[in-house]
Amino acid sequence: MSMNRTGRLIVSCGGAALLVVAAGVVIVGTRSRREPDEPTKQAAPFIPAGQIEGGSGAVAAGPVAIPDPVQGSIVDHLVTESLVLQPGETYYGKGETFFKDADYTSASRYLKAEVDGHPDRFYPTYLLGIALWKDGKLDEAVTALEGAAALDTRSIKARVNLGRVLNDAGRHAEALKAADEAVSLGPDDSQAHNVRGRALQNLGKGDEAIAAFQTAVEKDPKNAFAQNNLGYAFIRAGKFQDAVPCLEEAVRLRPGEGTFHNNLGMAYERTGTKDRAIDEYRAAVLAGGSEAAGRNLSRLGGAIDEAGRPENESDSGSDLLDEEGRLY
Repeated sequence: MSMNRTGRLIVSCGGAALLVVAAGVVIVGTRSRREPDEPTKQAAPFIPAGQIEGGSGAVAAGPVAIPDPVQGSIVDHLVTESLVLQPGETYYGKGETFFKDADYTSASRYLKAEVDGHPDRFYPTYLLGIALWKDGKLDEAVTALEGAAALDTRSIKARVNLGRVLNDAGRHAEALKAADEAVSLGPDDSQAHNVRGRALQNLGKGDEAIAAFQTAVEKDPKNAFAQNNLGYAFIRAGKFQDAVPCLEEAVRLRPGEGTFHNNLGMAYERTGTKDRAIDEYRAAVLAGGSEAAGRNLSRLGGAIDEAGRPENESDSGSDLLDEEGRLY
């Protein structure tokens, strides 16, 4: 049946209305996707290469890309805990610089980063061990120096310094083993024999220690530390007259070592040369480095005159051998 004009108009309007409604739905839907109710998440801050969070993660070795001022401002709160390099710097180079400046804590951090990146390199590992030792971290120093010794199986100095650290850590049997390896590699190395003597003395093997120190002195008569150690080993053995020439030579070679003067004073005192003992104890106090020298001086009635330092209280009841004789 044909539709009249009015009916066709109504149908046309109704269709147009449906299209408008449909179009409205599409528009509303499109806007809801562009303007979400939840806030947009911010991107995580950029941390430039070579910097680590908290100062403790693994880091890449070698030159590091330095952030521009805008990027750098994002990580200002990490500067004191992170490793910072300037263009052209390396972890090893910066660690070595800190080491030369006697900042062993900073040196250790940068050298560790170098070793983490290049664990097969001997010298950074070796220098890390020395820096840790000087920073008082003996166990970590032992680990590093053991690593250096493993990297270079012919290195005498790695084993000598490993023995020194082990002696300082009270691990004397291990120190003797390291020293024996050093002596095996370098039988003419005075330092190796000296460290071996220290380990033997610490293990209570006085006669063997004296023999080791004598060898150290024979190999290098200018080794002041070996001369001192031989003299002190003689004192420990009750051979006071034998101790005198060794300690006199130690003082001549290194007049600024307070402990050497103190040990020589002990030898003079036990050989009945009181005036000379007083002179050496006074020299030890003025040189510094010997806490016991002032007590020894006071015990013998000596004074510290021109230096203007106060006298220590008398300690006449103390045992002489406890008055800070020291091995090096």
